[in-house]
Amino acid sequence: MFTGLVEEVGTIEQITSNLDGLRISVNAEKVMEGLKVDDSVSCSGICLTVIDMNISSFTVQLVEETLNRTTAKNWKNDSAINLERALLPSSRMGGHFVQGHIDCTSKITDIKMTDESAIFSFTLPGPYQKYIVEKGSICLDGISLTVASINNKEFSIAVIPHTIEATNWKNSKVGDLANLEVDIISKYVENLMDKK
Repeated sequence: MFTGLVEEVGTIEQITSNLDGLRISVNAEKVMEGLKVDDSVSCSGICLTVIDMNISSFTVQLVEETLNRTTAKNWKNDSAINLERALLPSSRMGGHFVQGHIDCTSKITDIKMTDESAIFSFTLPGPYQKYIVEKGSICLDGISLTVASINNKEFSIAVIPHTIEATNWKNSKVGDLANLEVDIISKYVENLMDKK
């Protein structure tokens, strides 16, 4: 479980293909503190398990299902990715409950910059449209955000300058894909209602 508050932006230092998919090594600093093999790390919103590490990087394995559903298939050496260590019971909950289980990808359709924020617009993925609501929580690339507006084709979020600078979104452009995870609470509510 994560909060969607990015701790740092890491850099991919090596990608190796294997029979299971891809083995990726990520260079990081802050998230290395206290990290150990078998820990979970959110990598641009994808919950991945540390399988190896050294003093300055950790390695994860991505299987075909993950590659097919996320932006990870487009990662390259030196790609910047958002990182967050798993939530501890003693941690403050500053974002919202994020599992790191990506539902789909969504494309950036527009970016409007203002003095105090930026408005990012994204394609609205049909099967997940019912879980995306105005003023509701959403996770994009591992970032906990609030939906500002929504119509039948896209949704928008307002992003403060600090979030842009503290994440890999400072390099974002129209046409880029983002990993999207809808709020898990809405799925639980739907499941309960279906069973009534």
